[in-house]
Amino acid sequence: MFTAFIMICSAAFTDGCLELRDVRGPYETKVVCKERVDEMVHSMIPVIPSDSEIKWKCTHNSIKKPGVNT
Repeated sequence: MFTAFIMICSAAFTDGCLELRDVRGPYETKVVCKERVDEMVHSMIPVIPSDSEIKWKCTHNSIKKPGVNT
């Protein structure tokens, strides 16, 4: 199972970066996790500063049942 994360970095943030963890997952495959990352990023575009750098990751975890929050 994989959990989706995005990190948004900008000079506008006092701490430099904001890390967000998906609450819908985990996902059975990395491909499905990446699709969720794309959805998360797309939903954040209207509210993030224009100078932002966006990074992502899908971390593997040992949860066996999809839909269980980690």
